[in-house]
Amino acid sequence: MKKFMPLPILLAILSSVGGVLFAAESQQADVVVVAATPAGVAAAVAAARSGASVILLEEKNHVGGVVSAGLTNTDIYKKGAVGGLFAEFVKRVREHYVKTYGEHSEQVKVCQGGHMFEAKVAERIFRDMLAGEKNIRLIEKKRVVSARVVGADGIEREAPRGTRINGPQPRVFSPAVKLVSITAEDSDDSRIKMVIQAKTFVDATYEGDLAALAGVPYRVGRESREAYGEAHAGKIYVRFKDTNPGPGSTGEADAGIQAFCFRMHVTKDQANTVPIEKPAAFNRDDYRAMLDDMRSGKITKLTKLIHVFPMPNGKFELNNAHPAGDTGVPSESFDLAEENWRWPEANVAEREAIFRRYWEHSEGYLWLLQNDAEVPQSIREEARQFGFPKDEFTDNRNRPHHIYVREGRRIWGEYNFTERDAALDSATGLPKRKSDGIAVAEFGFDSHGVHKYDPAHPGVREGYIFIEHQPLQLPYRILVPKCVDGLLVPVACSASHVGYQTIRMEPVFMALGEACGIAAKTALDAMAEVRSVNVPMVQREILKRGGVLLYESAPLVPEGL
Repeated sequence: MKKFMPLPILLAILSSVGGVLFAAESQQADVVVVAATPAGVAAAVAAARSGASVILLEEKNHVGGVVSAGLTNTDIYKKGAVGGLFAEFVKRVREHYVKTYGEHSEQVKVCQGGHMFEAKVAERIFRDMLAGEKNIRLIEKKRVVSARVVGADGIEREAPRGTRINGPQPRVFSPAVKLVSITAEDSDDSRIKMVIQAKTFVDATYEGDLAALAGVPYRVGRESREAYGEAHAGKIYVRFKDTNPGPGSTGEADAGIQAFCFRMHVTKDQANTVPIEKPAAFNRDDYRAMLDDMRSGKITKLTKLIHVFPMPNGKFELNNAHPAGDTGVPSESFDLAEENWRWPEANVAEREAIFRRYWEHSEGYLWLLQNDAEVPQSIREEARQFGFPKDEFTDNRNRPHHIYVREGRRIWGEYNFTERDAALDSATGLPKRKSDGIAVAEFGFDSHGVHKYDPAHPGVREGYIFIEHQPLQLPYRILVPKCVDGLLVPVACSASHVGYQTIRMEPVFMALGEACGIAAKTALDAMAEVRSVNVPMVQREILKRGGVLLYESAPLVPEGL
């Protein structure tokens, strides 16, 4: 295998662009984490605290992913089901509001023990967690564009792109190769390159971008009901929080992913308000289903159209509203289904176009609620109280810098997590335990709509499901991709479409990222691949750091640890 080159050096890789020569800078570390999402921050911090040298690479100039971009109403019901670095983050949130405003302040009360916070506070805390580890190098504004691997023949080569594989798991995969380096380009100037070498890489992107570049096979879209025997797979119509598929639920597979949206912050504080604007590409016809709901008389207040969550300092987080089980409205809210299906595999320009379209739809929705003559006056007056906070997203016109990517690629891993993992053991009445469990998923199988509202199916959006279940152990194997060594994937991990819907919560991503960071250094110390790491050693370290491996009536320690 090719030996890593010492730092600092410049590789002899020169390109001439407009007559100017550019050298690709070389970097190396024990562990390289791609994307400073909450999972990426957790992976970097966990690896660094284990003694590894770490590079954390981020495409934007922000850390914290969608949590620092507005997803500040934490998606967790059983708060004891996730510990470790997520619990540390929550503690730091509360401590921030106590220190800044006082123990008995309204801000501390509204922050709900650290589970509700301002976006700017979330980013500050993530940065503090990173800055507290001297062996982490955070490199921002860098985008991974290629990967190099070494095969059984010992020859280093550029990795072939991973392929999308639909349907049940293929029986045969290619022989494993070892990921040894990545090339990143500057997000503002693609001529500026950086080559980064590591013993282990962690792909913490929402989309699974590094895994795909490294040659990992993956899935996008929905499996059929028959593929894994999942009751809620494929095309489905169900009422809000119901479990019974309704008419038209064929269970067919397709290429659809659930809708995205922005988790916007607004305020009623006029001294801290930026007005909501009418987008240049505003199209009133986008909101015809919602306007039809108003004409029906079923919508009488703003909170029937959007979810409004109080936040500290007089701010509010807005989220999409599902059709209510009794009234069947709103037919549409912030979610914009179908138009994001290309996102997981899209290039930079395509994602930027989808991002713009989603933002124009979201801000246009708010503008319409404030200004359209067909909106009842009482709702217009209610909506007009809101504007964007001046003190949030100050480098982006007070608009979020990340869209809420609820689903991207899902790798083929050593274990495929599905809805059937929630099945109860007849002997215990609980889901079966996993010997390699490294985290817990306790939120329901929660998918937003996959198709736009269809008047032929009133009161539902195709693809929506919310299926409650007992807390489930997540096995280490979902992080380990087929075919590629030296790589762990905590966000775009191995699961069916339905199975992924309980994993896709940011507290769980942080727990999986923390497990990746620990596993990476454990494997390095043992001179082993992460695919064959001593999982009980990883589990013991997770527990030592306050993590949770099993949550039934209370957090339990698996036998043998």
